[in-house]
Amino acid sequence: MSKTNKKQKKAAALKEKRKKTMTYKTNLTTIKKKTKTNEINNLKKNNDIPNHIKNTNSISSNNIKQLTKVKNEAINSNKSKKKKMKKNKIKLEQANGKDKQNKESVKNRSMSQHSQTKQLNVKSIIKKKNDDSMNKILKLKKITEKRVKHTKDDNFISIDKTKSFNDKNNSKAKKYPKNVQLLREMLATKEKSEVKQKKIKEILPLRERMMMKLKASRFRYLNETLYNNTSIQSKKYFKEDPDSFIAYHDGYKQQVAQWPLNPLDVIIASIKNMPNDYIIADFGCGEAMLATSIQQKTHSFDLISVNERVQACDMSHTPLLRNSVHIVVFCLSLMGTNLGDYILEANRVLKKDGILKIAEIESRFEHIENFIKLLNDYGFVNTWKDLSQNLFYFLDFKKVKDITTNRNKLPTITLKSCLYKKR
Repeated sequence: MSKTNKKQKKAAALKEKRKKTMTYKTNLTTIKKKTKTNEINNLKKNNDIPNHIKNTNSISSNNIKQLTKVKNEAINSNKSKKKKMKKNKIKLEQANGKDKQNKESVKNRSMSQHSQTKQLNVKSIIKKKNDDSMNKILKLKKITEKRVKHTKDDNFISIDKTKSFNDKNNSKAKKYPKNVQLLREMLATKEKSEVKQKKIKEILPLRERMMMKLKASRFRYLNETLYNNTSIQSKKYFKEDPDSFIAYHDGYKQQVAQWPLNPLDVIIASIKNMPNDYIIADFGCGEAMLATSIQQKTHSFDLISVNERVQACDMSHTPLLRNSVHIVVFCLSLMGTNLGDYILEANRVLKKDGILKIAEIESRFEHIENFIKLLNDYGFVNTWKDLSQNLFYFLDFKKVKDITTNRNKLPTITLKSCLYKKR
């Protein structure tokens, strides 16, 4: 080869080397630029570039160093923040756990208290039930004792037994009320009188016994007429035949002698305990035994005057003034078809808070509660009742209001007529 050709080849080889080196350098610069731009873009995304560097278009190597420092600081700060967040979370979880434990303990305490209160309530309810049952038993015992003491059955206590019973209980007499003691005395006297009557019946001849039976039959007949007539009709009947009124009272006395208890004695015992300045009105008084047995002033009314103490009048229209009497008594005298007129007259005559006393035979009442409700419409309220007797009901009412208007709208009061057994 010629020298020229060799030189040309060398020159061409150098050119290629230079080109290669230039391309390598250009590639390095482009790679560096790309990496710088990528770093800057990442910093921009994370907002870690300071404000004085953001505005600059050209970024030098020093700026890049500053940026990397800032980035590292931001990363470190983020790490520390995360650690703090983790610590705070752990603390919060621990605190929540303690709160849960406290809540559970509070719940357990409240549940235990609630169960204790429930147990106490159950115990108190059981105690109340036991107390109620004991009270009921005591009441039943008292009622049975009263019935045993105040009633008379076929196998009634004899006189000797009652004497021994009274001797044993003389020490306990102070514990019982006065009324009970009076009733005991009345029962004892009653038994004595019954024994005497039995002896008299045995001694009486046949004629007198027949006369007693005739009196009893006439009494039953007159009794039925009184129950089925008004008070005006009964008054007219006895005015025309006054002997029949006397025969009625003779038969009534004979009937009372056969009863275990005279209801008038109970009323007398109760009025004796009241003030002496009280004024009493006895409606259907008979022979005015109430007026002779008490100290209080007493007005005695009946259809016919048997003696000086009795004032003859219709019990639905008495001569007493309005609100002038403290007590009105109906002792086995609610007889007739116009019983409502009697009760209205008692309302007119009684003072406010005055007492209406009723004693009647048990068989005359179908439902005693209905009778008490009827008297509420007539201005009276039931304050006391004794339904424990074998033959009689005793009722006390207090006057609450005056009944002056709408008398025709009041309900009618009816009682069954008392049919005495034939003896």
